Amino acid sequence: MGSRKFLMAMRLVGLGWYIAFCIILGTGGGIWLDKRLNTSPLFILIGVLLGSVLAFYGIYKMVAPLLAGDDENGSRKPQ
Repeated sequence: MGSRKFLMAMRLVGLGWYIAFCIILGTGGGIWLDKRLNTSPLFILIGVLLGSVLAFYGIYKMVAPLLAGDDENGSRKPQ
C-alpha cells in the first residue's frame, strides 16, 4: 500500500475516532448531569444531540478541504 493511501486510511480512522469521542463525551456528560440533578433522561438526550452536532460539524471542517482539492497546507493542487 502506498504512503498516500496509508495516510488517507489513517485520516479516516481518525475521523471515526473523532465521531465516537464526541458522541461518547456528550452522552457521558449527560449521564453525569442527570445523576447529579435527578433529571433523567433530559441531559442524556441533550448530550447525545450536542455530541452529534459537534461531531458532524468537525467532520465537515476536516473533510471540506479534501473535497475542494486543497492539500494540508491550504494551497490548491495542480490539475
